[in-house]
Amino acid sequence: MTTVIREPVVNITLQSSSQSVGNKPQRVLLIGQKTSSGTATTGALSTDIQNDKTVWSSLFGARSMLYQMIANVRRYNKVTRVDAIVLADNGSTKAAGTITVVGTASAAGTLTVSVASVTDHTYIVAVAASDTPTVIAAAIAAAITADTTVPVTASASVGAVTITAANAGTVGNQIGLKVSGSVAGVSSFTITAGMTGGATDPSFTSLFDVIADQRYQTIIWPYTASIATLATELGTRFNASNNILDGVGIVGVADTYANLITLGGTLNSNSIDIIADKKIASTILNSGSIMEQPYCIAAQMGAIRALRLTQDAVISQFVITRSGSLDLYGGPELASLPYFNTQMTALPVQDIANGFTATEQANLLAAGVSLIGTNITNNTVLLGTQVTTYKTDAASNSDITWKYLNYVDTSSVAREYFFNNLKARFSQSRLTQGAVIAGRSMANQATVEAYCGKLYGELAKQAILQAGETAQKYFSKNLVVTLNLSTGTVTVTGQLPIVTQLRIINVTFQVSFTTEA
Repeated sequence: MTTVIREPVVNITLQSSSQSVGNKPQRVLLIGQKTSSGTATTGALSTDIQNDKTVWSSLFGARSMLYQMIANVRRYNKVTRVDAIVLADNGSTKAAGTITVVGTASAAGTLTVSVASVTDHTYIVAVAASDTPTVIAAAIAAAITADTTVPVTASASVGAVTITAANAGTVGNQIGLKVSGSVAGVSSFTITAGMTGGATDPSFTSLFDVIADQRYQTIIWPYTASIATLATELGTRFNASNNILDGVGIVGVADTYANLITLGGTLNSNSIDIIADKKIASTILNSGSIMEQPYCIAAQMGAIRALRLTQDAVISQFVITRSGSLDLYGGPELASLPYFNTQMTALPVQDIANGFTATEQANLLAAGVSLIGTNITNNTVLLGTQVTTYKTDAASNSDITWKYLNYVDTSSVAREYFFNNLKARFSQSRLTQGAVIAGRSMANQATVEAYCGKLYGELAKQAILQAGETAQKYFSKNLVVTLNLSTGTVTVTGQLPIVTQLRIINVTFQVSFTTEA
């Protein structure tokens, strides 16, 4: 063997850089029912659902709630991981509605029917001269049946089309119906019964056991009558010990103004965002004023929220700012950017007369109910201010800390950033009340204070916490760090001045008749 001289001895060890640790990627959780054709295991967590309609159809059934939910998430967001807790129908009590045709056509024409979604499930039915109500009803039922992803089934007899929800339970009661058009000789083409009668939702006992301590920043929940179940779960996750588990549940609801006021008043959660639409019940429209399934509206909102908070995601289609070029790309920084005026391009605009009045809108927001509506020119659907149902603290004192979804998002981003980086920085560190020794992993009061100040500065640069010398001094002044060497405990208390949103501009101009001083 050859003798090799290796003098002098040189040892070089590489260590990871000391860069700050970012927040975890976004994850969305869907909760809903499959149909009997779905192969996904009931009660199980279906993870990392692919961006493939054939997969959704196989797992959940093409007419199922879950298929509709994942399709609406992926309409806007093909980046974020999406999981689902899969539920089966509990019994067979399904919502049903009826469209009735009266009169025999005396000339050719067309009739238009929309079921569940104007955007996705609208059918133009050709009518020939001499077509009877029975023939016309059969043609409408055939058009609906041919759509393999509409969440209903349809049948016809003697001039009536019976439409039945694909899933049992109360959610089917919110499926919308819309009819329009006229044909000579057809004296009546109307919704004679809106979707109703759906009952017996799945059991939610132990529902969240399958996700254990996995975090989902966004959860889409379709069960209006059981929002409290979700609120309770998210409440336990908001300030979890030695973990970051908090998330926001988004719930779409189409109902009357009075019922929505009552619904908002029964809840007091910093983790629930109810997006409300006004229920319209007439012979031509039985639906929310924006005809889309409420849980699909919630899924679209959840998709946009997750995309906004995803690092470097392109979000220019949702952001209308004229001055913030950096805000055209997603990341934690978008937590503080207002949700209002976000464009929901896949939603149909409402008829002008069908929305809430200005007074009703103000009262709904005060009750903890968020809004969705059209722009002033009525050609685009926009998100309104997004609020949570939180109104009072534990002592029943009025409290705005978590009133707005942006406040929750901004605070959560800041907390996670501190959590991840404190974990990383002091992952293996000695604790001392004396001086730290160079070259040794040690911490004392000064090092903790300094590191917290560093993290504050980084979050300030991200428009999460307030920036500038005054704000930094305020943070440092209010930061209190205490040590307990016997238990190895460092206790930190302080103030986090978050960035909020510009919502109101009050201007008073005095009329002047001169420009001279």
